Order: sequence, then C-alpha cells, then structure tokens
Amino acid sequence: MTSELVPWLVAGGLAVVVVLLVIVLRRNQSSARAALADAERLRDHQTGTLEREHRERTAATEAEHARRLVAADVARQEALADAEQSRDLARRGMRWEEASQRTIHEVCRAVGVNGALFTNVVFAPVARAERDRSRSFVAQLDHVLVLESGHVLVVENKRWNGIVFDGRKPSTVHHAFRNLLDESSLTGSFAVQVRSRRVLDHADEVEHWWQVRVQAGGASPARQVRQQARRLKHFLSDEDGGGPSWVHSAVFYSGDAAAYVQAEDRGESETGSGGASTAIVTDATELQNLVTTLVRRNAVPNRARTDAVVRKLLGQGAHTVTLGTYRLPELRD
Repeated sequence: MTSELVPWLVAGGLAVVVVLLVIVLRRNQSSARAALADAERLRDHQTGTLEREHRERTAATEAEHARRLVAADVARQEALADAEQSRDLARRGMRWEEASQRTIHEVCRAVGVNGALFTNVVFAPVARAERDRSRSFVAQLDHVLVLESGHVLVVENKRWNGIVFDGRKPSTVHHAFRNLLDESSLTGSFAVQVRSRRVLDHADEVEHWWQVRVQAGGASPARQVRQQARRLKHFLSDEDGGGPSWVHSAVFYSGDAAAYVQAEDRGESETGSGGASTAIVTDATELQNLVTTLVRRNAVPNRARTDAVVRKLLGQGAHTVTLGTYRLPELRD
C-alpha cells in the first residue's frame, strides 16, 4: 500500500512545485512588466522634459538673436544719424572758422610746428552719462592742433565784437564801466561782452543800444573749452587708457573786439586739488606766443602717439591741414 502511494506523493509534490513555479514566474513577469512600464513612463517624462527645455532654449536663443538684430539696427541708425549730424555741423561750422583757421595756420608756420591742424571736429563723447537716449549728442570743437610730441591744443574761437572782458571785472579796467552790470555775480570763470545793437523805436527810427551779455560758470568760454578738452581726451584714449598725455585748451578772441582778459583762466579740478588752466589770447601775437611755449615745453617727438591721435581725428570728417614736415599716417581698417 505504501509503495503504491509513493509515486502519487512524488507526482503531487512535483505538481505543487510546478504550481509554485508558475505562480512565481507570473509574479516575476508582472513585476518585470511593471518595471518596464515605469521605465517607459520615466523615459517619456525625461524625453518630454528634454524636448520642453530644448524648445525653451531655442525660443530664448531666437529671442536673443532677434534682440541683437534690433539693437544692431538701432545702433546702425544712430551711427548714421550721428554721421549725418556731424557732416551737417561740419558744413555749417566751417563757414565761421575759416578766418581763425588761417590765423592758426600762419602762426604754426611762423613757429615751425610739425603736426596737423583739424578744424570743426565733431564726435560723440565716450561718457555715457553725457549721452541722452532721447536725442543724439555730439561735441563740436572749433580747432584741434596736434603737435609732433603727441600733445594736443583745443582752441575755442570767439568772433566777438564790441568790448570783451574775460576774467577781468569791467570796473577794474575803467571806473566808467562800473555801472554796466552787477559785478557781484562775476566769480570764477566768466566773460562779459558789451556791444552796440541797432533797434527801431516806436517811430521806426534807428536807435543804438548797448547790449551786455554775460557768460559765467559753466557757460563761460574757458569752462566750455576745458570741458571739450576733457571730452576729447576721453575720446582719444584707447581701451588700455592710452592716448595723449595732456590736452591743452585755449580761448581765442579772433573778432574785432577790444578785449581785456586774464592771460590764463585756472579751473578747479573734480577732486578739488587744483585744475587745468586755459590760455586766453586776443590776437595772432598772443596765440603765437602760446604755441611757441607749448612746442618748446614738449619738444621730444613721439610719432606713434601723434599718428594714433591723428588717425582717430581723421575719422571725424574735420577739415585737416598738415603742418611742417609731418605727413598723415595711413588709415587702418
């Protein structure tokens, strides 16, 4: 009996094992399918994330490219507007500066200057604080004399007539002038012009009136030309801060006015420790003395620095005259 049951017991045990194996295999298959489904969902999520990030990066790149194109077009339009404004200023300004240019040229020939004379220089200041987004701002210089030492002289030309007082109060010239104006406001840099003006009275008859014009503080000719000289120095400096070691300034009263001036106007520096001075000259002789002094004090030639300054100024559309043995350098791309 017992021997007959053994095969059945073995078969039953095997059947149980088979059932257990089937159950285990099905469970493993279910786990594998679940893991595969999880992997596919993770892959889909990662793919979607990558595609979204790619779209965002592409959109950002396209937006930045479009922004740069717009900025480049705006810059190009501004450059064209600046260039046209510079040409317009050059056309209009040259008419007024021809006489003073001839005088400066003759003075330089008499002194024996080697260098270049630029007339009616127009440029956009480097300092962004001086550039208004709502309008284009350019600086205009009457004359810029570049010496072979690399030193630069900025000349502000004033074709004033009548009587001119620059740095000197009228009452100190003659007591008869003490009632021209209230002199208490004449401090620091200032210039006063007194000129005759023809007007019509109520009967349409011509009358002659004395007109008094005061330019003081930042509006004075000396302060204006010093500011222009600072702008030019920044404009001429390269990225490493190199450029002319010094930019000198002068006011030239080239008109037929009777001028009473201080020969030098010394301004205050931004640090308050004393500033640069501006020469005030009233005729060709005084101008020649000024140029002679500058040439003697800066007698060592520096062709590389001179050429660098000249190249920068040549691009501003100014009228250019070479002086002495100096020859213009080749322009670089």
